[in-house]
Order: sequence, then C-alpha cells, then structure tokens
Amino acid sequence: MRLLKSLLCGSMAVAMLISLAACVKTDMQPNESEDVDRQSAVTEQSAVSEQSGVTEQSAEEKIVITDQLGKTIEFDEPPERLATTIMPFPYIFHAVMGNNEYMVGCNPSSMKAYEDSALKHMYTNMANADTSWVDTSFVVNVEELLKLNPDVVFQWSWMEDDIEKMENAGLKVIALQYGTLDDLETWIKIISQLYRQEERGGELIDYFHESVNEVAEKIGTLSPDDYPTIIQLYGDMMVSGTGFGNYWVEQSGAVNPAKELAGDDRKVDMEQIYEWNPDILYIGNFVDIQPSDILDNKLEGQDWSLVKAVQDGMVYKIPIGGYRWDPPGVETPLMIKWLAKIQHPELFADMDMRQEVKEFYKEVYNFELTEDMLSEILDDTQN
Repeated sequence: MRLLKSLLCGSMAVAMLISLAACVKTDMQPNESEDVDRQSAVTEQSAVSEQSGVTEQSAEEKIVITDQLGKTIEFDEPPERLATTIMPFPYIFHAVMGNNEYMVGCNPSSMKAYEDSALKHMYTNMANADTSWVDTSFVVNVEELLKLNPDVVFQWSWMEDDIEKMENAGLKVIALQYGTLDDLETWIKIISQLYRQEERGGELIDYFHESVNEVAEKIGTLSPDDYPTIIQLYGDMMVSGTGFGNYWVEQSGAVNPAKELAGDDRKVDMEQIYEWNPDILYIGNFVDIQPSDILDNKLEGQDWSLVKAVQDGMVYKIPIGGYRWDPPGVETPLMIKWLAKIQHPELFADMDMRQEVKEFYKEVYNFELTEDMLSEILDDTQN
C-alpha cells in the first residue's frame, strides 16, 4: 500500500546499509576496521532516525504548534498523555498515529460512538480513556482533568473560558475549530506536526483527495439534471443546511434544497418536507431515528407517507465506521462513495462498497476488517 511504502522502504534502507558495512569491514586493517565500525554505527543510527521521521537535530528542537485561535504552544517532545473534548478527534488521531497509548481522556459522546464503531476493534485501549472530566457540552472539570496529568488537551476554539481555566491551571491546550475540509486538514497537520509525523500526515491528506477525485471524475460526466434531491435529518425534524453536509452532497452528485438554511440543525415542519419532496432521505447518526421509524410512519405527529423518498423506499441511515460519517473526518471519502453508489447506481455499478471499505481500512489504518465487521458498518443502513 502507498501509505505503508515509506515505512517499508525505511526498513529496507537500514538493512542494506548494515549489510554493506559488514562486507566492507572484512577487507580492512585493524585500525581501518575500527574507523569503519564507528562510521557504520553513525550511518545506521542516522538511517533509523530518518525512518522514524526524526533527525538528531529535530529531536533536540522544540515542537511549536500554532492552533486555530492563532496561539503558539511549545513542547520539548511529543506528548505522551493526551485528553480531548472533541468528539471525532480520537479516530482522526488514530488514522495519523495508528495503535497508541496516548489518549487518557475523551468526551463521553466520543465513547458512545466508539462502542458502536469499528474503532473499538482497531483501538482497544481507548476503552480505558476517562470521560468523567468533561460533559457532552464540552465543559471541563479542571480538577478532574488534572488527575489525568495530561501533557496536552484539545478543546474547541469557541470554548475560550474553558481554555483559559485550563491554561491557568498550567495545562497546554490546543484549540481546534470545526466545519470545513480545511479545518479537517489542519487537524491532521497539527497532529502530525505534534508527533513529528509530517510525512504521514501529508500522505493521509493526499489519499483523501485522490479517493474523492475517483468519484468526481465519474460525476463529472453527468448533467445536474441527473442529480437526485436529498435531505439529511440531523435530528428529529432537524435538517442539515449550510453545514459540512453540503460538501459530500455536491461531491456525490446530489442537490440539497435546504442548503440555504444556516447550520446543520435547522428545525422544519412536515409542510416544508412536502414542499421539498426529496428523492432520498438520509438519517444522521447523532439521532436515534431509524429508517423503519419513517418508512412505517412510527413518529408521532409526522406523516412521511406522502414523501417520494418514503414511497420509493429510499431512506437510509448514515453509517458509523471509525466514527460517524456525518461530520468531516478521514472516512469522508467512504461517505462520498457510499452516497454516489446510492444516488447513481448505474454509473457506479462496478463499485463494491464492501471492497471499498475493506481496502480503505487496510490502506489508512493498516487493519484487516472481517466480514462481520464490514456488516456492522454497512448492513444496518436501511433497517
């Protein structure tokens, strides 16, 4: 896999250097041999350092992070103990870093998603992360947080009072903001810089765009008249308007008639739904509503039977992979492919979503999903 090549090539380079040093040494005089031994050791050490992405000089330099409030935070070395209030952060962090022991605390909502996600199979240690120090509204109990002894805390940029309290308690806080593809890329860059994994971060961002472009090339052959009308239910009678959802709607070849409404959680009534009359209805994973609740008209005070998407059986629950696919994340390319397959089945007839997800997990997480794990992600979207 392309994302794994840099690691494999680094290991091969070390092995070749060691073999070459051994061959040269046998033809040297004693003094020359000692000199070569010393030089070989230096060369080998340098190669290993390059393989990990940390040179001797960079290991001595401070790590300087500029967060999304424009603050600079300095670290002598990569943090060993990390806490985050940010819900999708754990799986994005995992995609950059792989299996790790860094995360000591997370949001209770992150843990709820974790228990329903594929991340629980890949990152078993996250089950031990403490959630008692923060609530689902991102408010931090600083006294409880200090008990975790974190080297760094990630908090939303708009929680400035909380950030100030944590900083006054002597904690290093990195502020992140939410909502766009640029924000997602910034998160990846900050994580990779913080842990001296810049090459890995760049590869992950490149792979994201390459995967999205696979769909874009095919969608580009269509006329906008071929685009279905879709609505995403973000909550009970709450629709996604100008939020990130418009990115994956447009990239997958669809039209969101609610896109002029500000935000991801705009309250509407059934009359508005009837007016839009979407071809396809997607139910987000921040709400417990299932497709069967709408298809069977189980929701009190709501009659969905008049809506085209319901009449045609085109009601879907957005999947949970490493995390919910609704917000921006490393699995957004999978979300776009899943949507494109539903919206344009003939154009994407040759695309097998089970194979796409399996290959993505191998490429991005270096993890082999079982058939049962694949079913957990993809098979409950219409129940």
